[in-house]
This record gives sequence, C-alpha cells and structure tokens, in this order.
Amino acid sequence: MKTKLITILLALSLLSGCGTTAKFIYPAKERNLIRFSDGPAYQKKVAVVPFEDMRGDENLMGTYFLHLIPLMPFGYGKCERPDAVTIFTTITKFDFDMSEDLAKAAAYSLRKSGLFSDVFFTFGGDKENAQLLLEGKVFSTTYYGKIYSYGLSFFYPCLTLVGLPVGSSRNDIVLNLKLTDLISEERVWEKNYNLTYKIIQGLYYHYGHDVKGYTHMMQEIMNDAIEDINRKFQKRE
Repeated sequence: MKTKLITILLALSLLSGCGTTAKFIYPAKERNLIRFSDGPAYQKKVAVVPFEDMRGDENLMGTYFLHLIPLMPFGYGKCERPDAVTIFTTITKFDFDMSEDLAKAAAYSLRKSGLFSDVFFTFGGDKENAQLLLEGKVFSTTYYGKIYSYGLSFFYPCLTLVGLPVGSSRNDIVLNLKLTDLISEERVWEKNYNLTYKIIQGLYYHYGHDVKGYTHMMQEIMNDAIEDINRKFQKRE
C-alpha cells in the first residue's frame, strides 16, 4: 500500500511538472550568432517594434489527463498560446511575452551581427531616430505535448524511473518579418518562416525543455534573416 501511494504521488508530481517555470531566454547559443567581423556593413540605424500577435486562442489541455485512464497509452495537449496555460509535459508555466520577447530577440541578433551601425528595440516613440524599421507578424507559436502512461494509469512512473520517456513536446513557430525604409516607405526585405522543433523527454533527458525550441528556432530564423538581408542590400548597392 505504501509503495502504491508513493507511485501515485510521483505520478502527480510528474504531471504537475514539479512547479517548474520555463523562460524565453535568448540567444540559445551565443557562439552560433551570425556576425560580420569587419564592422558595420551599412551605416544605417534599425528600429525594431513589438511583433504583431496573429495567433489563435485555442488551448486544449484537459486531454492531458486521459493518460490516467487505465489502458490509455498517453494524454495529450495543444495550445496556440503556450504563454497562457499552466500544464505542459514536464513544466507548469512558460514565462513568455511573445510580442516583446521575439522583437527583442530580433534586435539582439541584428545588433550583434554588426550588419548595421545601430539596432534598437522601441515601442514606437523612437522610430524617427532610425532609417529602417523591422516589423514582425506571428501567426503561430503552437505547443503540442504528450505524457506517456503506457496504459498503466498512475503507475507509469515505474517505467519512467528506469529511463523510458515521460512524454514528448513539439514547438511550432510561423512568422513574417519585414524591413522597411522609413524615409522612402519602401519595403526593402520580407520573408516568411515556418519551423518545428520536436523532442522526446524523460526524467534524465530533456526534462523541463518543453518550450526550449522557441529560442532555438528564433535564433535560426534571425541567422537566416541577417544573411538574406545582407544579400538584398548587396544587390541594391
């Protein structure tokens, strides 16, 4: 009876993610940021404003508890706004201000690249100090998660304790980036991005990494954007 109680308590702690809060921390790897070592290639200042939120608002999380039904192999969830829910596969909360955090990440990458003389984030009041404006529209940051119970209901931790996966997480990001010349109002560059990041999670691997993919994908997006913007400006000159 005591062993059964311990197993059930462990199952509940796994489901709750042990109270873990994940944060959007950028960049994922500083050394992997695109950089131009010979200084600013273009003597222009870029303003980056908060990204526009075009996401849906469907959050289906109650289905996570299906894994507690005997013989059900897993429970699952989907949320179009992961910053608004309190249940994932191994965490309980995602500290993420989508509009501001992604825009600041974009500004950070552009500034570190050395492509332009200056890059700064602004809510809009300082735009007149720049010659270029970077804007973003975010259509998806959908999170998909599963908790694997192997049909054992509350007793699935017996398997996860010996290394079998606790579950899985998938992060999607769909966004549009646009660079505009503030003087001529000409759209000088624009590109759409659609990326997915998937992981299998266990007690001893990727635990707590449910939403880590958003940082990795944003860094990948900005590395590509910077190289593409540079090619665009080279053709203009």
